[in-house]
Amino acid sequence: MPQAIVGKWGKNLAVRLPGQVAKAAGLTNGEQVEIEARDGDIVIRRPIPRFTLEELFRGRSASQWRRVYAAAFDWGSDAGREIVEQ
Repeated sequence: MPQAIVGKWGKNLAVRLPGQVAKAAGLTNGEQVEIEARDGDIVIRRPIPRFTLEELFRGRSASQWRRVYAAAFDWGSDAGREIVEQ
């Protein structure tokens, strides 16, 4: 198992990841990661992507999205007293 040494970087501590660990994790130079202490262990992971609605729906108009997902759900036939407009 590869090991690393904790060193000083300004007022902070730093850990240099061995090349084989970075390669196995697919990390690249300058990539941001999240780091936390959990029960005495250090956990490093990629951040969960966060998107705005504008970013998620960019590239298509509202009518194009409606066409794409028009048949996405089949609720079955009407039952009861509801009125379904199409």
